[in-house]
Amino acid sequence: MFKILCVCSGNTCRSPMVAALLEQKAARRSLPLSVSSAGLAAFPGDAASENAVRVMAELDADLSAHRSAALTTDLLFDADAVFCMNAMQKAVLSRYLPAETIFCPQPEIPDPYGGDISVYRACRDALDAATDAFLKKLETPRITPMTQANLASVAEIERQCFSTPWSADALRAELSNDTARFFVLTVFGEAVGYVGLHLVCSEGYLANLAVLPAKRRKGYGRRLMQAAIECCEKEHAQFLSLEVRKSNAAAQALYRSLGFTPRGVRKHFYSQPQEDAVIMTLDFEPKGGDAGAGPGD
Repeated sequence: MFKILCVCSGNTCRSPMVAALLEQKAARRSLPLSVSSAGLAAFPGDAASENAVRVMAELDADLSAHRSAALTTDLLFDADAVFCMNAMQKAVLSRYLPAETIFCPQPEIPDPYGGDISVYRACRDALDAATDAFLKKLETPRITPMTQANLASVAEIERQCFSTPWSADALRAELSNDTARFFVLTVFGEAVGYVGLHLVCSEGYLANLAVLPAKRRKGYGRRLMQAAIECCEKEHAQFLSLEVRKSNAAAQALYRSLGFTPRGVRKHFYSQPQEDAVIMTLDFEPKGGDAGAGPGD
C-alpha cells in the first residue's frame, strides 16, 4: 500500500479536505493508497472547521469525525509521498524528506480559515484539481536500477510470468555482477515489471523482460525496453540481442517496433513447454569514426 501524508498548518481545513478527496478517488479507481493528514502547527484533537465539513459534504465526503493531528517525524518517515500547500511548507518538509517525494500545487493553495462558505468552496475546488495533478504524477511509471529492496517483488514478478522463474537468490547474484544492468518499473511504489541485460565486451544481451499479467497493455514493457536500449547506447554497446518464443507474436511485434530484426533461431531453447527461440537483434550506430574529417583531408 502506497502511503500519502497530507500536510497543512492546522490540519482542520486543507489537509483533511485533500485526504478526503484522495480517499474518494482511490476508492473509485481501486488505487492502492493509504491516506492520512497532519498539521505543522496543529492543536491535536481540534475538529475540522465547520465550512470545511459543509463543502466536503456537498461531495458526499464526511469530515465530521476528523480530529487534527500534529506533524511528527514518524509520520513523515512513514510516508511514501507528501502533499503540502505552499512552497514554505515544502521547504520545511525538505529538511527531512527528498524533494521529489513532496508535492506542492501550482498555484499554491491559500488557507481558507476564517473565510465564508464561498472561500471554502473555491479552496475545495482548487484542491480537487490539485489532487488530480498529484495522482497523475504518482501514476507516472518510474524506472530505477534494481536494488536489494526490490528482490522479493521482482521474484514475485518472475513467479507470475514464467514457468521456470528466477529465484530471489539468482536475482540477488545479479546485484554484484559487474556485467548486469537490471531495472525495475514501479507505479505507486509497487514493482510491476523489470528488465535485465548483460553487457560483455560492448555486446548487450537481454536476460529477461517481464510485466505482471494484471498490469499489461499499459506500455510498461515498451518503457522497460527503451530503458535497456538507452543503457546500451550510454555504454556504447555495439548491439542488443535477445531470444523470444517463436509463438510470442506480441513480444516480437514490440521488439520489431523498437528496431529489432530476426537474425536466427535457437532450436528447443525453451522448456515447459519446449519451443524454439527467435533471435532478434538491434544494432547501434558506431560513435566517432570519421565524423571529424573535413574537406581537403
